[in-house]
Amino acid sequence: MHLPFAGTMLGFGVYCTLIISAIALIVYYSLQEYMPGWMIFIGLFMAESLSWCPRVIMYNYLTYLFFTLGTLFLIKGIFAWDKQGKNLFIAGVFLGLNVMVRFPNIVETGMILVLWFYCAITREEFINAIRKTGVCILGFLVGAGVPYMIISVIYGPTAYFEMIANLFGMTENATDYSSGGMLSMIISGYTGSAIAMLIMIPCLMAGFIMFLLYEDRYVWIKKLLFSVGLLILVRYYFAKGVFTRNYFYYDSVFKAAMMFVIIALILAVIGTVGFLNGSRLEQTLAFTVLMIVLLTPLGSNNYTYPVINNLYIVAPISLWLFRRLMQRLGEREYNFAWQSMITMVIVTVLIQGPLFHGSFAFGDGTDGRKRDTVSSNIYKAQGMVSTGDNIESLEKLAEALGEIKIKNNRVVLFGGVPGLAYLFDLEPAIGTVWPDLDSYGSDNFEKELLELSVSDDPKPMVIIGKNMQEYANISTKYDILLDYMNEHGYNKVFESERFMVFATGIESED
Repeated sequence: MHLPFAGTMLGFGVYCTLIISAIALIVYYSLQEYMPGWMIFIGLFMAESLSWCPRVIMYNYLTYLFFTLGTLFLIKGIFAWDKQGKNLFIAGVFLGLNVMVRFPNIVETGMILVLWFYCAITREEFINAIRKTGVCILGFLVGAGVPYMIISVIYGPTAYFEMIANLFGMTENATDYSSGGMLSMIISGYTGSAIAMLIMIPCLMAGFIMFLLYEDRYVWIKKLLFSVGLLILVRYYFAKGVFTRNYFYYDSVFKAAMMFVIIALILAVIGTVGFLNGSRLEQTLAFTVLMIVLLTPLGSNNYTYPVINNLYIVAPISLWLFRRLMQRLGEREYNFAWQSMITMVIVTVLIQGPLFHGSFAFGDGTDGRKRDTVSSNIYKAQGMVSTGDNIESLEKLAEALGEIKIKNNRVVLFGGVPGLAYLFDLEPAIGTVWPDLDSYGSDNFEKELLELSVSDDPKPMVIIGKNMQEYANISTKYDILLDYMNEHGYNKVFESERFMVFATGIESED
């Protein structure tokens, strides 16, 4: 945000896009050692088109960056003849940094299982496996230790652990943050798409039977008939809402992407057990895919969406495993059935993904309204396109804030409007701009308002968004905020269909 030309949403959005570009380029050049470049390119094209998460959410994309770098250096360290220790150490450093980006990333240190898997299938001596593990752990301690020391200098040595304790407090009245709640969401993400795939089984059986009848005769006619059947299946999926043309929303691509992920898991298991009769490298790469897919969503309450956003390594290797399985099973004509079925899913993702990526904007226009309006008087929104209603409501708010900001630029935000602090250069009066979230406890909110009450400036403006989401503790927190405003004599100074602004020392709008 402080880099040249990054003073607007568009400017720093461009900078943040460079992180995604860096991930793609790093994977492209790193995996060329193991598979063709064109295959990596297609896989990365799929992965980037499915990257739905806003690029400016740094704790997500730094997670993907460090997770990817840690995995790639781990792979290089496993297979390297020289500088093996150096690569394993660097892998540990990146996985350590990854944990300091976001503590739940601690589960991603489970990638050490890839090293143990390789040691197991190559029957490496136990002492060597321990030595390599130790090098990774040493790197991890360095990667996590340096940021921890910086945190300790600025905030004190216990601050980081106090924040971890707060994380574990999320489960209070918010079951989706409990281990069971998170796992059930992940499972439901898979089951919904797996159920939609069940119809593929009778289609495949019919295809096998057709290709086995009059084998080696009428081959092209049978392939044409089966391909037409696949087009009918795709049409069926659109009719049932499994795939949609709502490219402004997730449902256009979610189940197609999850079908690809499920296929990637199956291919990874096949490759891991050695069915492809390939090298130990091939088995290890397959196991790497398995681990990435299984570990990525852990620690999130966002179903399997994190997996869809982290296919940078998974997609290219899965395409490679698909080709290896085709080679392993030979050229019998009935193989066309399962090969074309998987290809259908891949092509669907390759088409739906870019259409989704080009139309989707997180939290904006998700009801289908066109984003065709640009703000003329909000500096930080220059060049950003949104819906007419959104721009109109924000410009009305900007006009109302003009006089208030001169008297007091500090703010408490509530009701799912965290971006207003950035958009209008407002200083947060408490430690968060999004107190609605279940990850921010009601006790925490009450404590911070109490501290604010006895501070030198206890009466910042309060902006409330009317379209509140149904978080577990939202009502309790709203009551706490209303009590605070009542106690300090706040007046409602502005109200629109979307926002309410409260302040002191200014005449009430009513």
